[in-house]
Amino acid sequence: MHIVADENMPALDDFERLGRVTRVDGRSLTRADLRDADILLVRSVTPVTEALLADTPVRFVGSATIGTDHVDLDALDRLGIAFACAPGCNARAVAEYVLQALLMASQHHGRPLRGSTVGVIGLGNVGGLVAAWLRALDVTVLGCDPPLARAGRVTSVSLDEALAADAVTLHVPLIKGGDEATRHLLDKTRLRALNHEQTLINTCRGPVVDNQALSRRLARGDGPLTFLDVWEGEPRLNPALLEQVFNGSPHVAGYSVEGKRLGSAMLYEAWCRWMGEPAPAAPAVAERRTLALDVEDESQLLALLRYAHRLPEDDQRLRRSLRESDPGAAFDRLRKQYPPRHELHHWRHQGKVAPSLRALVSLLFESNASGSARPVPALHRPAGSSPR
Repeated sequence: MHIVADENMPALDDFERLGRVTRVDGRSLTRADLRDADILLVRSVTPVTEALLADTPVRFVGSATIGTDHVDLDALDRLGIAFACAPGCNARAVAEYVLQALLMASQHHGRPLRGSTVGVIGLGNVGGLVAAWLRALDVTVLGCDPPLARAGRVTSVSLDEALAADAVTLHVPLIKGGDEATRHLLDKTRLRALNHEQTLINTCRGPVVDNQALSRRLARGDGPLTFLDVWEGEPRLNPALLEQVFNGSPHVAGYSVEGKRLGSAMLYEAWCRWMGEPAPAAPAVAERRTLALDVEDESQLLALLRYAHRLPEDDQRLRRSLRESDPGAAFDRLRKQYPPRHELHHWRHQGKVAPSLRALVSLLFESNASGSARPVPALHRPAGSSPR
């Protein structure tokens, strides 16, 4: 069996036991690379289209990502190719990123995060976790997710109500058309309503925010304090917009060691389900080292998060990359060579914790061994798909 995989995917040991694994540059992948491939494993940089897969032997495609906007699912149906993705694999990493950004913003605005309001737009795996952590900090969460509300899974405020919060964080899939479209969900009209006392964070997909309109809004000098991890036109972003945001990063909010490994493991689990074979057991949780830091106020909570990951360093690296002759290639290199980053549950916490912060700190260090649910991969079996 031949498996073609994005070169940035780690922990493919299980797939390597199935057969030969060929690593490729996900952005430059062509149909020629798949001429004798049985399985294709990608990340978000690879458009998975009918043109890529037609007349190849590929029968299973896995994307180690939460979103699927880069995958033509209708084409996979027509071709009879099974598809799996890994919703929730990096939810904790993104949630840690967002919490750190919110604490940085509160520090900048000179007010505590506790007791503030945060509009969480999208309440799926990531947004739901962000909301839970914020509520543990006694933050008022204005959650907006009409599709999940119609399904009876959440309570949702209107988008305009969420956008009136002290901070707004985006966690929606990129949907380009139809009644549930999220492309340019924050357009020039909605961006105009945001002010300099607010914070805007986007860690989902770049085109959810109209980047040109955001740049014009920030150029006025009274726009929201902005954190962008994702950009329209990646890997080539608008240099002017990067200069205007408070903190920028090269689409790495979910780039934790644990998130990447879990994404690969979830794809292998989906492959086993498609094949009708027993799913592998979850790996044993390794003994965790102790992290001794007191967390008695929000400043120390920020220091705790920065022990694992420092947003300002992401920002500095991205700004330096724009000085290179090919900023697009530099953007991709920053992602490929991203320093190993662990989620906080990699450690066991020891130290004084203020009573008002205990619930949140407990959630931050929760591991699978202490009861947090392991995400379940999504598996799509089109009619006519066959593992044999």
